[in-house]
Amino acid sequence: MTPQQKGLVSELNKHKAEVSKLKNSLNDLDKEKESWFNKKDEHYKKIKEFIQKIRGHKANRDALTQEVKQLKQKRDSLNDELTLKSKGLENLKKERKDVAASLDIKESPSSIKKQIEKLEFKIETEPMAFNKEQAVMKKIKELKKLYEDASIIEKADDKINNCLEEIEQKRKEANESHKLVQEKAKQSQELHETILNISAYIDKLKVEEQESFKKFSEFKKQFTETNAQLKEKLREMNNIREQLDKIDTERKEKRRQEQELFLKSKEDAVNEKIKRGEKLTTEDLLVFQKVSK
Repeated sequence: MTPQQKGLVSELNKHKAEVSKLKNSLNDLDKEKESWFNKKDEHYKKIKEFIQKIRGHKANRDALTQEVKQLKQKRDSLNDELTLKSKGLENLKKERKDVAASLDIKESPSSIKKQIEKLEFKIETEPMAFNKEQAVMKKIKELKKLYEDASIIEKADDKINNCLEEIEQKRKEANESHKLVQEKAKQSQELHETILNISAYIDKLKVEEQESFKKFSEFKKQFTETNAQLKEKLREMNNIREQLDKIDTERKEKRRQEQELFLKSKEDAVNEKIKRGEKLTTEDLLVFQKVSK
């Protein structure tokens, strides 16, 4: 092996070691690159998933907000009706008081009615003098007039009681509406807070996605640069191999030519022997065989 070949072989081995090192580095960079790309992709999928959740929560929150608005309107309407009913109750109570004062009635209609029934029963069942019977009949007549007046008060009481029942019903409906407003408003607020928390988490994921993509880009750049270095080393190795192949081809050609010259000289020497009529040796015969091939 010539010094030139030795130098080329040494250089080739050096490149082989560098190529092996570059391939290992390329594999490591490819793994890192793909790892960061997968992380980036995972973050993207999570972001997409949580954005869908936010859309769903927003739709539910907006529906609840609209429901709260309608319930507030209903509650306020009921409270307005309750205020009117309360004022109506005050007027009924005042009217009842004024009527009772003008009629000077201190007994209830039921009490007066019992007195009338008692006196009528007495007339029907007890014998009494004419003047006493007339006095009882007069009393019954007075009580009946009083009963009629007291019935006005009773009707006023009925109106008051009916008004109280209506007020109680409206108050119950208003309280129920208010309770629903509070419940729906609480649900809406909870959804709003959930949306804010998810939005904050999405912002965090976006930062992590950007960082992952940045890392991916860095390793991709290193991968591309290392791959270019590897290609260059392989090109240099091919050049060295071509040089070695050329040297080997030239060496073989030179050897072939030298062998041909040697055989030619041997052939000439054998031919001279034949001309001189000398005996050919085994070696001479071998020369003829090689020449004839």
